[in-house]
Amino acid sequence: MSMDNKRYSRFKFPAAFLAAALLLAAAALCLQPASAQNPGLGGAKSKTPLPKPTVKMDSNKQAVYTVANEQIIKELVLTGELKAARSVIIFAPNIRSSFSNTVSFLAPEGAIVKKGERIVEFDDSSLLSNKSEAERTLDEAKLNIEKKKADLEAERCDLLNSLAQAESTLKQDELYGRISKDLLAGNTYQKYQLNVTKSKLSLQKARENLENFEKSYASQMSLVEIKRSQAEIDLKKIESDMQLLKIDAPQDGILIYGDNWTSNRKIQPGDSLFQGMEVASLPDLSSLQVIGSVYDTEYSSLQSDMRCIVTLDSLPGFEVGGRIFSRTSVASRKSFVSEKKVFQVTVQLDKVDPAIMKPGMTARVRVPRVLEKEATAILREYLGVDSLGRYFVLKGTEPKKASVQPVTIGAVGDRLVQAISGVSVGDPLLSPQRLAEVSK
Repeated sequence: MSMDNKRYSRFKFPAAFLAAALLLAAAALCLQPASAQNPGLGGAKSKTPLPKPTVKMDSNKQAVYTVANEQIIKELVLTGELKAARSVIIFAPNIRSSFSNTVSFLAPEGAIVKKGERIVEFDDSSLLSNKSEAERTLDEAKLNIEKKKADLEAERCDLLNSLAQAESTLKQDELYGRISKDLLAGNTYQKYQLNVTKSKLSLQKARENLENFEKSYASQMSLVEIKRSQAEIDLKKIESDMQLLKIDAPQDGILIYGDNWTSNRKIQPGDSLFQGMEVASLPDLSSLQVIGSVYDTEYSSLQSDMRCIVTLDSLPGFEVGGRIFSRTSVASRKSFVSEKKVFQVTVQLDKVDPAIMKPGMTARVRVPRVLEKEATAILREYLGVDSLGRYFVLKGTEPKKASVQPVTIGAVGDRLVQAISGVSVGDPLLSPQRLAEVSK
């Protein structure tokens, strides 16, 4: 054998082997599983308890899946947070002298507070100034009362003196008036009689003046006392408003700050709040529920009383059952910066553990939706798709004897896919990853 023939025989076998390996790799790339090529069929497996598909090992320890009648289930995942259904709301007070008040103190959010403990204070500096003015007005009113009383007593004394003097004058004139007419000159007698008449009239007038004074005494005192009462009322209003600016906890609970919608954040000290704005709340932890949102495109998929599973991001591994309690009938914008519309969904929990579950925790709600109650089902891992987008399965228990079977699929769930044609219940299937072995 010549040297050229020897070199050719040396490289002939490796070249053939390399070509076969490249062909196998290309076939595996084109005919990979549907979960890898089709994102619509991909995704994490559902944690919802489902009937376990029948997968067993053959004699060569290869996984074989047996087609069976199963429910096709697809989960709808909602996001939300824990909120209490029952809660005591603390509102910004209604102060007569102003429409808004500035928060000067807030107890720490999340703090466990006791009934009667101070939780919120508003700035009362303007009311302190008003209180000083009201106290000064009240003091002036009290002084005016004392002055008025002294003036009226002095006037009473003058009227009593005038009455006594009129009585004395009358008595004196009556003595002269009793002198016999025969003893006096005619004009003198007439003068004495006239003096008696004048004295009687003066006495009557003095008595009337005193009576009128006594009758008007109470009304004159009432005028100044009304001013004092009004000053006292104004002072009490200011003191009442000052008390409203200091809010104590009406019950035991955990303190949750309200939302400052003017700043799109939680309320904090220094914020100026309008009357009636929610400052904070004391939720009843035993009434915790999930308030979530669902996009308008998925709204029709939810129905009241649908069962669901709730997990909390802050508590890995924790989950609790629940049900869809209610849905709003009107959509709203998801946020100020988003145009997407969402509906609010309330989820009632089967069990609440206040020791670990707190308001505001982020929750995820998984709602299993049954697409088909009983269908010929294939595990998604056992469904392949070729380069033309056609679905297929490997029917058989051994790769060398398995056949490539085209299938038509229907409903696509999280774990299972409905097979409309191509396979029957009881058919054994191999993973499409074994296609390279079948092609040999």
